Amino acid sequence: MPATGDPLTMKPGAMAKAGLVLAVALLLLAGGLFAAGAARDDAALEQRYVRSLALAARAVEAQRAAAGMYEQLARVTARSAEAGAAGALGSELRGLADSLRELSERLNALRDDEASGAPAGGFAAASQAAARLNDIAAELQRAGVAADPAGLRRRLAAIGEGDLRQIDALLDSALAVQRAQIDEAAQQARQAGRLARISVFAAGALALALGVTLTLVAWRSLSANALLMEQLTQLAREDGLTGVANRRTLDERLPQEMARAGRHKYTLSVVMIDLDHFKRFNDRRGHAAGDELLRNAAQAWLRQLRPSDLLARYGGEEFTLVLPACGEEQAEHMVERLQPLVPERQTFSAGIATWNGMDSAQELLAAADRALLQAKRGGRNRIVISGREPQISLPLRLVS
Repeated sequence: MPATGDPLTMKPGAMAKAGLVLAVALLLLAGGLFAAGAARDDAALEQRYVRSLALAARAVEAQRAAAGMYEQLARVTARSAEAGAAGALGSELRGLADSLRELSERLNALRDDEASGAPAGGFAAASQAAARLNDIAAELQRAGVAADPAGLRRRLAAIGEGDLRQIDALLDSALAVQRAQIDEAAQQARQAGRLARISVFAAGALALALGVTLTLVAWRSLSANALLMEQLTQLAREDGLTGVANRRTLDERLPQEMARAGRHKYTLSVVMIDLDHFKRFNDRRGHAAGDELLRNAAQAWLRQLRPSDLLARYGGEEFTLVLPACGEEQAEHMVERLQPLVPERQTFSAGIATWNGMDSAQELLAAADRALLQAKRGGRNRIVISGREPQISLPLRLVS
C-alpha cells in the first residue's frame, strides 16, 4: 500500500493546498532574499551619499581655508610695506603661518582619501604648494622688517597667486567628480525605487508578509536618503560664497532656456556684469570685505529678479543674468534697477546680448562678454548692448 504522503494517492484538494503552501513558502523565501539584498544595497547607497557629502564639505572647507590664507597673505604684504610696523608685521606673519597650516591640513585630509576625485597626485602637488608658501613665510619672518625683505615679499606674492590658482582648480575638480558620483548614485536610487514599487505591488497581491517587508524596504529607500540628496544637489549647483547659481548650473540652464525660447518664439537676453575696480576694493578693505560685498550684492539682485530669471556667478567678481522673454530694452531697464543695489557705493559695467535664434550658448555668452569689454573700455559704470550700429554706450546712474 503506498505511503500516505505519496502525491499519486493525494486527493486533488490536498494537492492544491500543498501547492499553495509551497508557493507561499517560495514567495516568502524570495521576498526575504529580495528584502535582504535591497536592505544591503540601500545601506551601501546611503553610505555612498554620506561619503560624497563629507568629501564635498571637505573640499568647500579647503576652499574657505585658501581664501583665508589669501586674505592673510595680502595683509602681510601690505603691512611689511608700512614704516615702523615691525610688531604688527610679526603678528600678521604668525597669522599667515596659522592659515597655511590650516590649508595644508585640509589638503592633506583630501589627499589621504582615495575617493576624493582629484587628478593623480593633485592634492599632493597642492600640499607641496602650501609647504612652499609656508617656507617663504618663515623666511620672511626670520629676515624681519629691518632686513628689508622686499624680494621675499615679491616671491611670496607671486608664488601665492600661482599656487592658489592651482589649489582652486584642484578643489573645483574634486567637487566636479563628487557631483558626477552624486548624479550616478541618484540615478541608481531612482532605479531602485522603481523596482521596489513594482515589487511591492506584486507582493501585495500574492503575500501580505512579503508585501509588508518590501514596503518597509521601499519606504526606507525613498525617505532615508531624501535629505542627503537635497543637500548634495544644492551643494553641487550653488556658488558657495554668494548663494546664487554657479557656473555649472549656468552651463546647464542656458541651453535649456534657449531651446524653450525657440519653441515658444520669445526673446532671450543674457547680461554679463563685472564689478568695477574690484581688486582695488579688495586691496583697500581686505578679502573678507570683498567676499561680503559679492554676497550682499548677489542676494540684493536676486530679490529683484523674476522666478524665471537666472543669476549665476560666472567667476571672481563677474556675474551672468539669463532673462527669458526679455528684449534689449527690458534687459537694460533691469540692469539699471540692479546698479544702485550694490553696497559700498560700488559700481559695475554690463554687456547685454539678445539671442538671434541661431547662435550657440557659448556664442551668446561671448557676444555679451564683448559688449562688457567695450563698457569697461568706455570708462566703466555703463551698459553696452551688443549688435547696435553704431554701438552706443549708455551710462548708468552714478551713485552720489
